[in-house]
Amino acid sequence: MRKDNSLGLTVIDALRSEKVSGVGKEYMELGIDSLLESGALRDIPFVNTVVGVFNVAGSFRDQLLAKKILRFLFQLSEVPQDERIAMTERLNADDKFAGRAGSVVIEILDRMESDIKPELVAKIFEAYARGVISFGELRRLLTALERVPSFDICRLEEFSRSVEGNWMKYDEALLLSFVNSGLAQNNGGLDGGVITPTVLCKKFVEIGLCS
Repeated sequence: MRKDNSLGLTVIDALRSEKVSGVGKEYMELGIDSLLESGALRDIPFVNTVVGVFNVAGSFRDQLLAKKILRFLFQLSEVPQDERIAMTERLNADDKFAGRAGSVVIEILDRMESDIKPELVAKIFEAYARGVISFGELRRLLTALERVPSFDICRLEEFSRSVEGNWMKYDEALLLSFVNSGLAQNNGGLDGGVITPTVLCKKFVEIGLCS
């Protein structure tokens, strides 16, 4: 069984720590970029570790990943500590994460293409921590989030309420992005079918990924 690397362990330790509790809202409102530049985050141990690891290489991609990890952790900081601890234990016990939940989280965040998606990844994990979604739904929602363009996410809430007959108001490119993300499907009608929201789409909206 592969184990978490040092940065993966830092992510898991931060998720389990009492020190991460309550810091997210305050820091997210101020902005991570300005806080990193000012050094205002230096007193938070896991921040120093994440930023320090990537400062060694210093590449632009590494800096972006560091910010994604911090956005993810800050968003999850509002979840009670006991729920975060239970979540990490369930993740590491599953064969798909197999003792390396932190590394898997980092891989997921690295694949996300925009600044808003790390917080949305955290919202998906929050829903899992609170028992709102299953592990299977967690994985499918993460895949859907990775595939759907960030600029299309704002249209999903409206689309999730669409019924046969009004789907034609959406342009083809938008509908295809939803289909490719598993958030829409063709109903297979003899006339070529219509595009309708999937159950996964409704769950995507339900857990607040569009707000």
